[in-house]
This record gives sequence, C-alpha cells and structure tokens, in this order.
Amino acid sequence: MTAAKIQSTHCERTAYVYVRQSTPLQVIENRESTERQYHLRDRAIELGWPPNRVEIIDEDQGRSGSSAEHRAGFQRLVSEVGLGKVGIVLMLEASRLARNNSDWHRLIEICGLSATLIADESAVYNPREPNDRLLLGVKGTLSEAELFTLRTRLYEGRWNKARRGQLRFPLPVGYVRGTDGGWELDPDAQVRERLTYLFESFRRQGVARSVLRDLRQQGLDLPVRVVAKEGYGSLNWKTPTLSAVVRILHNPGYAGAYVFGRWDCSGHRRSPKTGKVLPHLVSVAKWPVKIDNHHPAYIGWEEFMSNLERLRQNWNRDGSRGAAREGCALLQGIVYCGVCGRKMAVQHPAAKEKRSSIYICKYSYQDGADSICQSMTSRPVDGMVAQALLEAVSPQSLPVAVRVLEQVEQELAAQRRQRELQLEQARYEARLAQRQYDGVDPGNRLVAAELERRWNEKLERVAQLEQNYARAEQESQWNLTEEERASIAELSQDLPAIWNAETTTNQEKKQLLRMVIESVQLDGASIPGKIEVQIRWRSGVITALEVKRSAPGEASRKTPAEAVSQIHNMAEGRSYTEIAERLNRSGLRTAFGQRFSDQHVGYICRRDGLSQRRNKSRPGPSPNRTGTGES
Repeated sequence: MTAAKIQSTHCERTAYVYVRQSTPLQVIENRESTERQYHLRDRAIELGWPPNRVEIIDEDQGRSGSSAEHRAGFQRLVSEVGLGKVGIVLMLEASRLARNNSDWHRLIEICGLSATLIADESAVYNPREPNDRLLLGVKGTLSEAELFTLRTRLYEGRWNKARRGQLRFPLPVGYVRGTDGGWELDPDAQVRERLTYLFESFRRQGVARSVLRDLRQQGLDLPVRVVAKEGYGSLNWKTPTLSAVVRILHNPGYAGAYVFGRWDCSGHRRSPKTGKVLPHLVSVAKWPVKIDNHHPAYIGWEEFMSNLERLRQNWNRDGSRGAAREGCALLQGIVYCGVCGRKMAVQHPAAKEKRSSIYICKYSYQDGADSICQSMTSRPVDGMVAQALLEAVSPQSLPVAVRVLEQVEQELAAQRRQRELQLEQARYEARLAQRQYDGVDPGNRLVAAELERRWNEKLERVAQLEQNYARAEQESQWNLTEEERASIAELSQDLPAIWNAETTTNQEKKQLLRMVIESVQLDGASIPGKIEVQIRWRSGVITALEVKRSAPGEASRKTPAEAVSQIHNMAEGRSYTEIAERLNRSGLRTAFGQRFSDQHVGYICRRDGLSQRRNKSRPGPSPNRTGTGES
C-alpha cells in the first residue's frame, strides 16, 4: 500500500521533515523525542527520496503548536506545499504539525490540492483518498482534544492544590520550607533583620527610592535565594536595586498571606517571540486564592495594604499625588483646578531663571479648547496655605520632641545592628575560607592557590566593613545633654520657627502639608485680581480663603529703596559714575546683588525723570577702582 501511494512524481519533489517541541525545557530534556523526529530523515530516504532532496524544518523548536501565527517553520512548510514543491511531509505524529483543527485541516486541504503525501513513523497517507483523508481528520481532532484534555487536567489540579495552600512555588527570600512543607522564617538572623529593617525604613520614609538610598548609604546588601537549578536555595547577598525593593514591598507573602493568581494570562497581548499571552497583574480584590495567616509574617495585612497605597500614590499617574520632591511649589500633587476639577500641573522655571513656579491647568486646551483653564504663580498661594497651616496646628498638638528623639535613637541602633550582623557574617566567611585553605594538601598548588585567593577576598571584605563600621560610628554619635534635649523640646513648640528654618527643605514642608491637608482647590477665574483658595483638611473641614493675584512684574527683583533714595539726592551736581562709586562704598547693591555702575544709575535717573547729565560734568574714577570721590 505504501509503495502504491508513492509515485515518481512525488520523489521528484522535496521531502520535508517537520521537527518541533512545545517548550524550551522539552527541547533540552526530552532528547529522545527530538532524536526520533530527526530520524524521520532516514525514513524519507527509505521511502525513495534521495538524501539531497530531504530537508528538515526545525526552526519552530520551543514553540507551541496551538497556533501557526508565531511558527515561521510551519508557515514556510505550508507555502512550499502550496507552490507544489513538496512531495511528502513527514512528522512524528499529528500533534507535531498542529494542535488545532483549523491549521491541521488547512494543511490537509493544501496537500490534497498539490498532491502532497503525509507520513508518520508507521504509515503514508494520501489526502486525495477518502479513507486517508478521514483518518487524517480523526488524528487532527484527537491531537487537539488531547491538548485540551491535558491542559484542563493540569489546570484544575493546580488550582485545587492552590486553594488548599499546598501548591509549591519559589518562596520569597526570608522564608524556607519546613519538614512538613510549610513556610517558616529563615533561620538566618541577618536575613530576617535585614528585611525587618527594610520594612521599617519604608514605614518611616514612605518612598521606595528613599529606602534604596538609605540601604546604599549604610552599605547594606539585600539577601537573594538562588532559584536556578544549579545551587538552588543557596543564599547570596547583592547590592540593593529599586526593583528588588519594590518587589519585596509588593509581595503579600511578607504579610503572612498565601496568594495565588496575582497574574492573569487571559487577554489579547501576546509575546512577539513566542506567541504566548502576556500576563498582567490582578487587583487585590480579585485575587482568586488568598489564605490569611498562612505562615509567620514580617508585617501585618493592614500595613501591607497601606504600603501598596503609598506606592501607588508615589507613582505620578492616574490622579495620584506623586512623591514629595524638592521643587519650590509646595502644593505639588495636591492642588486641583476650581474650574474643571482636574489636578493642576506644576510648571517649573528654567534652571537659570529666578521666577517662581506656576500652577497650571491645561487639560481643556489639550482636549481642543481655545485656551487653558487657568494658571497662577505659586508663591502667594503657597504662602497663604502655609500660613493657614501654622495657624491651624496649635503648639499643644505638637508634643512630639521626645518621640522624635526616641525614633532617631532607635534608627541609629537599628543601623548599628545591621552593620554588626554584616560584619559578623563576613568574619565567619573569612574563617570558613581559612579552614578550607588549611585543609587542602599544600602540594596541590592549583587548588591551594584558588583557596588562598578566596581567603584574601574575604579578608579584604572584612577590612572594608570594619572601616565602614568605624566611620559610621564616628559620624552617628548621638550624645545629647539635658540642656540640648530641653532646647529641642522647646523648639518643637514653635512650628513657625521650624517651618522657616534654613535647614527645613521643601520636601519636608510638602510632607508636613500632606499630613494634615487632603487637597487644595484654586479658582482664579471667578473674582478678577484674586484667587479663591479652598483647603480640604484631612479631618474633613474645609477652609475658604482669598489671596491677591500677583500683578505683572510684582514679584520681580527691584533696586533697594535706600539706593533709589540716595540716587535721587545725589542726582544734581554729580555724574553717574560718581553716584555709583558712592553707592558701592556704602555697601549698597543692585536688585541682583551686583555693584552699581554708571549704566545702573543712568537707567534709574532716566526712568524717574531726573537730570540727564552723565560723565560730562566731571570725570570720575572707574567703578571697579577704589577712589576717594567727593563727600
């Protein structure tokens, strides 16, 4: 039967062997199946095809057969069959060519039209014969049903195990599996305390990047468990990165919850390389499996949810506040337009400009309107809101000095503890390297040299950590006297002094505003020349204020009034150069802090309609030289 189906016209065309495995792991581990597919080349030669007319298509290795969209090898095979260049297509089984009926029947139809045979390990099929056509159709249907059945069985089994909290996956660093398979805290004290320090740092600072900066300033690494096959489960310490800090803060496992299904793989976005559906995050409320108090926790569930909200607010999108930054606009992130209700943006001046920042609402213009909603300079609005804050927060509500001192002392103690643990671990690793070096045969020079090199690296690490520890101890000395503590307690009752202190940064002022103010709404279009300010406090109280809108040029720098007055008094009988020299000797400066010149004096005289005399009256010395001049 096989010989009757193969004609000379078939052997004159090319024989194609199609090789495919569904995943990269199968390509690596299922070597026998791959070898069987490659051996189909020998079967093609046995069926009568010369070796130079047998071609293997194996570029679809590691690609799923559920779709032909991302299988370039299968698409090439179909196009060659359609052009009538293929005499026979060899496959190990129907599932190698396709796992869905549409692709399978399309290939059979094209093979029937071009008189191309299809063969596997046991038989040859002619798509033009009814019985063979029926048999091929059944094989394709079984292949698709097999894939669907396997997927369903594995899928339901996995979810059933996950609902009991027994489905295993790589544990987050800080946990190990117990003898019963449950989650237990890592026995390494340094790992536990480093994670506790990270959560405490975020609790104090509220910004993931600030936590990263703190860890790097203290020289503290983060623990990482190896999940690769080689060295699985071993502990490494790596330099902290922002992504590592965010992953830890986003992981619900640290809150004692067993969660499965945080990523959803249903959707239309597919990988351009593999064709697989790209996963996307699922909101907390839609997590399909969530078991509280499943294992010991580093933080509580309420704190975990609070951390997620703080991270979302720090991301300046979707109407969130964004993290407090160092810009001079104090209401950044909490100011809204009183015309359209949207959040207003902050427009900062260029680096060399001395102008104030601007609150601007331009959404209507972006939506096609002729102009923006409104804009205003930030200085008068910020001053009004800051004054309202200082008046609303009474000194009796600020008995925080003692708690602040205690918090600083606890923070310094925690940092010292982390440095001590890191130094102790480094010393242990150095002693271990020494024991390994001492235990090797001195005659085995190759091994001895390598162990000696590792020992030296550990000793250098210990020396570096000891230097860092000594320097940190010297820089973080905290020995306050009773008088200093009393002064701090007294200063804490004077919020305006703290607010106006040069050491208080704009970022700290913004954080203080956000503690007590929910939002600020500005309306500069209703009342000409004024801005209506509506402050919504976190307590729910709303305060309405009005602030005068700055006139054009009102905020610009001006020549000191004392200098202008002296110029008016000396304008008669003196040249511009003489007047500038006398002003400079008096210590007066221009609006921008520069020394006066005859151009400065001449501009003010012409502006105020004074005498137009310049240096013609009496030549004087250059303003850059020291001269006596007239008194």
